[in-house]
Amino acid sequence: MRQGAGVLLVARDTGRVLLLKRSVSVSTEPGTWAIPGGKVDRGETVQTAAIRELREEAGYGGPMVVSAKPIFILEGPDLVFSTYIGLVEHKFEPWLNWESDDAKWCRLSRLPSPLHFGVKEMMRLVDVDSEARRICLLP
Repeated sequence: MRQGAGVLLVARDTGRVLLLKRSVSVSTEPGTWAIPGGKVDRGETVQTAAIRELREEAGYGGPMVVSAKPIFILEGPDLVFSTYIGLVEHKFEPWLNWESDDAKWCRLSRLPSPLHFGVKEMMRLVDVDSEARRICLLP
Protein backbone atom coordinates (compact mmCIF):
# COMPACT_ATOMS: atom_id res chain seq x y z
CA MET A 1 0.00 0.00 0.00
CA ARG A 2 1.27 3.48 -0.90
CA GLN A 3 1.77 6.13 1.77
CA GLY A 4 1.40 9.86 1.46
CA ALA A 5 1.77 12.76 3.88
CA GLY A 6 1.16 16.48 4.12
CA VAL A 7 1.21 19.44 6.48
CA LEU A 8 -1.70 21.70 7.33
CA LEU A 9 0.40 24.79 8.02
CA VAL A 10 -0.82 27.47 10.44
CA ALA A 11 0.65 30.98 10.78
CA ARG A 12 0.70 31.90 14.49
CA ASP A 13 0.40 35.65 13.82
CA THR A 14 -2.91 35.32 11.94
CA GLY A 15 -4.21 31.82 12.75
CA ARG A 16 -4.66 31.26 9.01
CA VAL A 17 -3.83 28.02 7.18
CA LEU A 18 -1.96 27.64 3.90
CA LEU A 19 -3.82 26.00 1.02
CA LEU A 20 -2.51 25.43 -2.50
CA LYS A 21 -4.64 25.28 -5.64
CA ARG A 22 -3.69 22.13 -7.52
CA SER A 23 -2.47 22.69 -11.05
CA VAL A 24 -4.33 21.46 -14.11
CA SER A 25 -1.14 19.45 -14.78
CA VAL A 26 -1.66 17.08 -11.82
CA SER A 27 -3.58 13.86 -12.31
CA THR A 28 -5.58 13.82 -9.07
CA GLU A 29 -8.11 16.53 -8.24
CA PRO A 30 -6.75 19.36 -10.44
CA GLY A 31 -8.21 22.78 -9.64
CA THR A 32 -8.97 21.93 -6.02
CA TRP A 33 -7.52 23.54 -2.89
CA ALA A 34 -5.28 21.22 -0.90
CA ILE A 35 -2.51 21.13 1.66
CA PRO A 36 1.10 20.65 0.55
CA GLY A 37 1.67 16.90 0.44
CA GLY A 38 2.68 13.88 -1.57
CA LYS A 39 4.17 10.41 -1.49
CA VAL A 40 6.48 9.00 1.14
CA ASP A 41 9.80 7.99 -0.42
CA ARG A 42 11.61 4.76 0.42
CA GLY A 43 13.60 5.08 3.67
CA GLU A 44 11.73 8.24 4.71
CA THR A 45 9.52 8.61 7.77
CA VAL A 46 5.98 9.79 7.17
CA GLN A 47 6.57 13.01 9.11
CA THR A 48 9.81 13.72 7.21
CA ALA A 49 7.95 13.22 3.92
CA ALA A 50 5.27 15.71 5.00
CA ILE A 51 7.92 18.35 5.78
CA ARG A 52 9.80 17.66 2.53
CA GLU A 53 6.61 18.02 0.51
CA LEU A 54 5.91 21.38 2.19
CA ARG A 55 9.37 22.58 1.20
CA GLU A 56 9.01 21.30 -2.36
CA GLU A 57 5.50 22.60 -3.00
CA ALA A 58 5.51 25.89 -1.06
CA GLY A 59 9.23 26.69 -1.09
CA TYR A 60 9.38 27.08 2.68
CA GLY A 61 12.56 26.05 4.45
CA GLY A 62 12.40 28.28 7.52
CA PRO A 63 11.73 27.43 11.14
CA MET A 64 8.54 25.57 11.99
CA VAL A 65 7.10 23.17 14.52
CA VAL A 66 5.32 20.05 13.24
CA SER A 67 3.11 17.77 15.32
CA ALA A 68 4.70 14.48 16.38
CA LYS A 69 1.62 12.55 15.26
CA PRO A 70 -0.83 13.10 12.42
CA ILE A 71 -4.08 14.92 13.21
CA PHE A 72 -5.85 12.97 10.47
CA ILE A 73 -5.25 9.76 8.52
CA LEU A 74 -7.24 9.12 5.35
CA GLU A 75 -7.28 5.47 4.34
CA GLY A 76 -8.21 4.54 0.79
CA PRO A 77 -8.06 1.27 -1.12
CA ASP A 78 -4.42 1.78 -2.19
CA LEU A 79 -3.22 4.85 -0.22
CA VAL A 80 -2.88 5.91 3.40
CA PHE A 81 -2.42 9.70 3.69
CA SER A 82 -1.30 11.23 7.01
CA THR A 83 -1.87 14.91 7.74
CA TYR A 84 0.31 16.69 10.28
CA ILE A 85 -0.26 20.16 11.61
CA GLY A 86 2.59 22.65 11.43
CA LEU A 87 3.22 26.10 12.84
CA VAL A 88 5.21 29.03 11.49
CA GLU A 89 5.43 32.35 13.32
CA HIS A 90 4.35 34.47 10.35
CA LYS A 91 2.69 33.78 7.04
CA PHE A 92 5.08 33.93 4.09
CA GLU A 93 4.74 34.24 0.33
CA PRO A 94 4.88 30.65 -0.99
CA TRP A 95 7.15 29.82 -3.90
CA LEU A 96 5.10 27.31 -5.89
CA ASN A 97 6.33 24.43 -8.02
CA TRP A 98 4.50 23.02 -11.06
CA GLU A 99 1.99 21.14 -8.91
CA SER A 100 0.15 24.30 -7.83
CA ASP A 101 -1.27 27.35 -9.60
CA ASP A 102 -2.08 29.51 -6.57
CA ALA A 103 -1.76 29.75 -2.80
CA LYS A 104 -3.87 31.35 -0.08
CA TRP A 105 -3.63 31.86 3.66
CA CYS A 106 -7.20 31.15 4.75
CA ARG A 107 -9.34 31.45 7.83
CA LEU A 108 -10.65 28.03 8.82
CA SER A 109 -14.14 29.53 8.74
CA ARG A 110 -13.71 30.75 5.12
CA LEU A 111 -11.97 28.08 3.08
CA PRO A 112 -11.90 28.39 -0.72
CA SER A 113 -13.83 26.13 -3.02
CA PRO A 114 -13.61 23.51 -4.36
CA LEU A 115 -11.65 21.70 -1.66
CA HIS A 116 -9.60 18.58 -2.41
CA PHE A 117 -11.58 15.53 -1.25
CA GLY A 118 -9.00 14.75 1.46
CA VAL A 119 -9.12 18.26 2.90
CA LYS A 120 -12.92 18.21 2.77
CA GLU A 121 -12.99 14.90 4.65
CA MET A 122 -10.48 16.15 7.25
CA MET A 123 -12.57 19.29 7.84
CA ARG A 124 -15.68 17.12 8.25
CA LEU A 125 -14.13 14.68 10.73
CA VAL A 126 -11.58 16.72 12.69
CA ASP A 127 -12.09 19.86 14.74
CA VAL A 128 -9.12 21.48 13.02
CA ASP A 129 -9.59 24.79 14.83
CA SER A 130 -9.28 23.06 18.24
CA GLU A 131 -6.32 20.97 17.04
CA ALA A 132 -4.55 24.09 15.80
CA ARG A 133 -5.14 25.87 19.12
CA ARG A 134 -4.03 22.85 21.14
CA ILE A 135 -0.97 21.86 19.15
CA CYS A 136 0.15 25.30 17.99
CA LEU A 137 -0.75 27.14 21.20
CA LEU A 138 -2.81 29.73 19.35
CA PRO A 139 -4.87 32.25 21.33
